[in-house]
Amino acid sequence: MSDIDVPGQGKFCVSDKPDLPLLVVFGGIAVRPSQMDGVKRKKDDDKPVQSDVYMWTYMNPIKNRFHIFVSHPPRSVNGPTAYDALMKAVQDQQVAPSQQILYLFSGGYLPGMDLLGDKTYANKFSAIFLVDIWMGNMATEDFYARFVNTNADRVNYIFTQGGAANHDARDKLVRRLGPQKATKVDPQNGDVGYMTHMRTNTVAVGMLP
Repeated sequence: MSDIDVPGQGKFCVSDKPDLPLLVVFGGIAVRPSQMDGVKRKKDDDKPVQSDVYMWTYMNPIKNRFHIFVSHPPRSVNGPTAYDALMKAVQDQQVAPSQQILYLFSGGYLPGMDLLGDKTYANKFSAIFLVDIWMGNMATEDFYARFVNTNADRVNYIFTQGGAANHDARDKLVRRLGPQKATKVDPQNGDVGYMTHMRTNTVAVGMLP
């Protein structure tokens, strides 16, 4: 197992078995540690953590099951550009994934739109996990509603009550996918900040094929 830097795009963890599935992860905005675990900290110890750091908290336990790429923060990458750079790294590392799975968390909706909006890229993925993605404007709502409507067989949606920032968009995905493929994550006692939102990652990772 080795960690490979994909310059300007993210980190690629290569597992020991060449034919394991490839998990392609685009995470969200920076989050303060106290918003993730509810533990109060001094200001200097509670600086925002970027998604290319905190997403590994959820991905590290499954490194033996997947080759995993976690991108740099979503507003610093372009989906197709990151994917192309990753494919070069896959080739260089001489791995041959049995399938490719796309995992979009929160702000990962943005590079996800560039990828899924191009059938050449979208068709690479046998499964797509939409994990509490933001859909707060009409363009994003329309894009993901259309995509899920025509690709429901490949999509799982893990969501919270307010994570989409758009109840109509959330409900469209839930209705199309049904209870088997749309999973709601409710708050637990003591949840503060983004704790419920972040927990959707734990649920989603547990659902990966």
